[in-house]
Amino acid sequence: MGSYGSISQDDGDDTKADLEQQHAMSLADRLYAYDLTWSTKLYHRFGRDPTPRLCWEIFSHSGDGFLWILTIPPLMGLLWAAGLIGPFEPSTKMLLSALFTVMTVDIIAIMLLKLVFHRQRPPFHQADMRFVGPDQHSFPSGHSTRVWAMVAMLVYLAGTHPWILREFFYGLSPAVLVSVSIVWALIINFSRVALGRHYPTDVLAGTLIGFLVFWPISLFIINYYGMLGVPPPSY
Repeated sequence: MGSYGSISQDDGDDTKADLEQQHAMSLADRLYAYDLTWSTKLYHRFGRDPTPRLCWEIFSHSGDGFLWILTIPPLMGLLWAAGLIGPFEPSTKMLLSALFTVMTVDIIAIMLLKLVFHRQRPPFHQADMRFVGPDQHSFPSGHSTRVWAMVAMLVYLAGTHPWILREFFYGLSPAVLVSVSIVWALIINFSRVALGRHYPTDVLAGTLIGFLVFWPISLFIINYYGMLGVPPPSY
């Protein structure tokens, strides 16, 4: 029998496993090369000059979860204490309850995911005091999960509780509101890559996770506590 006849079945299985592992690593390497190439191109083209960078920063901050949590409730509390707002209509209470449920689910879940995946941000990312703890990691994009979970919330409310959106947004058509929110979310996705904060796959994964995972989790909590239980007003 030839020399190949001495190779055991276990050796053959090990060789096959090694080849499969090498193939998987090469696929990961190719994906990273794609990510790095496009994130570098977009950063150098749109994120280095001061004026466009400022625009992307503004859009990016509009999807900052901690900024929302730290500013909106205290501001509303001050306005309420001063008698400038309130008492809240049922539509306002329901929308704010749903919104802050989404924000809370997103912030907790995104920190856990970033700790699990532990992916470093692009090499040209400029770190500062905002990027500490789990937020120093790149995958998935927390801005993307957050804004697309909010888009999913608006899509849901437009189909099931359109009166809430009409009352809260002063008669604005729910369809128009959803369309504007989608454009806003897409711009935030782009801004995160243009600013050098994320790779394209970070924002793509964030979009899918926010829309298809974080929003269903939030909706379960919202329904469990009956946050949308008030019937529409009779005109």
